[in-house]
Amino acid sequence: MDIEPKFTFISIQQDKKYPNLENNTIKKLIEKWGLHLSIQNYLFNETFHEYHKYHLAEEFFKSDIVAKSLKTWTSNNYKIQGFVASKVETKQISCSVVSMSFFDKLKDPKNNIVYESGSIRQRYETEINGIMVSDNLRSMLIDEESDEYSIYSTDERDEFIFKIFQMLVLGGEYCQYEDYLQPYLDCTKKIYKDFVKVYTEPSTNDLAISTMILQVVAERDGKAYFPNDPDHLQNIGYLLVDSNNREITTLIHQYKG
Repeated sequence: MDIEPKFTFISIQQDKKYPNLENNTIKKLIEKWGLHLSIQNYLFNETFHEYHKYHLAEEFFKSDIVAKSLKTWTSNNYKIQGFVASKVETKQISCSVVSMSFFDKLKDPKNNIVYESGSIRQRYETEINGIMVSDNLRSMLIDEESDEYSIYSTDERDEFIFKIFQMLVLGGEYCQYEDYLQPYLDCTKKIYKDFVKVYTEPSTNDLAISTMILQVVAERDGKAYFPNDPDHLQNIGYLLVDSNNREITTLIHQYKG
């Protein structure tokens, strides 16, 4: 019988670098799109196996050490609130895409997202789930009644890279949208590269990803705080688990600012 490990955690906030996220062009786009991101890093002490994923997430959010350093959204800012979770809901997110060809369907004018020039096709403005949709790109992302929604399958939409792309395109409450598709693709590629570890399978020489992605909702006394108000599709919280380096990256986005 396998005994669940007792995980402990150490905050490493000062040492971790994200070269693409720290790039000035990317910073300006994130600000333009009204994104409210918080990224923090922790080390854990035990060997990690995939079947420990739910236990790891539970231990993480119930750790006093994490509670004393983890920043969550309150009063329009990220602050340390000292919360220890009373409930943790965890879902593993697929992370298998290793090529930006995944988004080639968006660049094909036949799919009605962009014109030959790469500019995004506009449509009548409507509100869906609290987000204004005025072009076919956003329609493809969240308007289930639109023809464009079927361009990507359910499994493709469950990929982490798709979720990053959607987060960037929909942005925050005061998002200034792009007229062209390419900036979204460029930013998605760079951020994805910062977040996931890619390696070569020795037996096949194929590229693969070692990072495990867990989407998480942590609650304290019945109220979610990681993220706050998780019913909004742009309020998202992830744990990115690197088992080789025994490292966890927290990624959280809050829509309102």
